[in-house]
Amino acid sequence: MGLLEKASNIEAEEKPPKTKVVKAKKEAVKEPPAAKPKKAAKKPKKVKPKKEKKPRAPRVKKEIPEGFEPATTGQKVTRRIFDFAVSYGWTLPLIGISAWGSNFNPTIIVILGIGLISFNLGFMPTYAGKRTVGNWISRTQYINSRGEPPLSIYLAIKGMTTIFVLFGVFTLLLVMANGSLGKSTFSQIFSAIGFLCLIPPIIDYIMYRIRGDLGLWDTIFGGVWLVRTTKSKQTKGWLKRLESVSDWTESKGFLDEQDSSD
Repeated sequence: MGLLEKASNIEAEEKPPKTKVVKAKKEAVKEPPAAKPKKAAKKPKKVKPKKEKKPRAPRVKKEIPEGFEPATTGQKVTRRIFDFAVSYGWTLPLIGISAWGSNFNPTIIVILGIGLISFNLGFMPTYAGKRTVGNWISRTQYINSRGEPPLSIYLAIKGMTTIFVLFGVFTLLLVMANGSLGKSTFSQIFSAIGFLCLIPPIIDYIMYRIRGDLGLWDTIFGGVWLVRTTKSKQTKGWLKRLESVSDWTESKGFLDEQDSSD
């Protein structure tokens, strides 16, 4: 038994000792984060040089185009008389009858009057070469800065000045008769409209007195003047009769060649 134990001890000593192999854990190698690209430096803004303000050219006074002569005082007065007679002459008997106190229905007269206004301020400028009855009899015509007849609406608006005056004066008379503007809202609105209607004619009159040749509506439409015309050789029918009336007014000296002072 002793020999066997010695033999086993010798074999044990000859065998090399077992070594434990420790596997090293592979450490994960972290890659460094990619560097962010640097933003490109902002380019300096170009400062635009300030434009020098050019001085405004002085306003040139508008004058009648070359080749035209301004209407005389006689021609202007003649035009106003005949245009008023045709467009608004019907208002005179209507006012007279109303003032007399007669009890009548004015509907027929008003309808007739509206028809005459439409004829002289609407039909005539469109059909008869941008001229009203007063223009034909006084041998005058309206022209703009280009030497052309203005739009037909110009004659209509200019002719409506008389309506503004009549309505405004009528409103003033009512206010004076009642002694106040009235207590009702309708009366106050009616009175305010009447006063507003007087503003354009007043401005128009003041501008004529200051400037001499251009009023409110003339200026709004870019410059419009009343100039002389000659007798046309191509007119026929009832337009020819209007020119025969202009022959009569000229023979009576109503169209004297005088410089207009208005």
